[in-house]
Amino acid sequence: MPIVATCSHCHATFEANDRLADKKIRCPKCGEVIRISSGAATPGATTFRGAPALSRNLMDDAEIPIKDPLADRAAHSLARKKFRRRLMLWSVLLTFVAIIGVGIYIAYQKVQTMKMPVAAAGGIIIPPPPLADQLHWSTFESPNDWSIQFPDVPQESSADGTTTIWLDGGPDLGRFLVEVRQESNAAWNNLTGQISVEEAKREVNSANLLSVADRRSLFATGYQVHRIRLTGDIPMQGSHSAITYKFSVDGATYTILWQGKTSEAGSQVVRHFFVSFQRKGAAPLSG
Repeated sequence: MPIVATCSHCHATFEANDRLADKKIRCPKCGEVIRISSGAATPGATTFRGAPALSRNLMDDAEIPIKDPLADRAAHSLARKKFRRRLMLWSVLLTFVAIIGVGIYIAYQKVQTMKMPVAAAGGIIIPPPPLADQLHWSTFESPNDWSIQFPDVPQESSADGTTTIWLDGGPDLGRFLVEVRQESNAAWNNLTGQISVEEAKREVNSANLLSVADRRSLFATGYQVHRIRLTGDIPMQGSHSAITYKFSVDGATYTILWQGKTSEAGSQVVRHFFVSFQRKGAAPLSG
């Protein structure tokens, strides 16, 4: 049954649905919020009929939602907590990225300091960097247009078309060796060419105690360079490694080898020994 409500602001009266009793609505005339009293007068009084937006009989959709201050504070508190969580997450993420960046930079600087000089064009050897132990580097020059540097005075031997240049640096430096055989192994230069295990272990001391840990190939000027790494434990000497580069070109087979303690395999001395090798003015082992 409709009830009659009176606006407490403009004093206009209007009929409203009895379901709006004791609820707050906006006056259809002045727009102010008023409460509909359950004891309002019954129909028959002078009523306001000029509301442009609301019908004479107000329905449920005319009810004005009233905000709860406690609910508002709870919502703001939850929003602040979510913001703090996001801020903390981004802070942790940025810190992690910064740590990774610093680690990459340090690793890059470390690699840069380990780089060895590469032979320049025209067969000019760039001098090796100063080393902590002040090693004396000697350059061995072959009459067959190749050369290499040793961290001491190398020794030479030859037999049956094979020339071997070697240096035994003892337990600290290891063993450096270059072997040149006057024989061709054209199969080594095939795209899928491989070197036998026997060939990989050729000229390696205690080869039966070492096994192939890694092997890869790279292309130089018109031929393929094979890199083999052997590792194993030698009694009374501990973990040892042998790094060998092999290639065949112009009717000759080259073996450039270092063998010593595994801990020294990546040292500046070993790295410079390999990159100092030149053939006809090029440095095929510098890649």
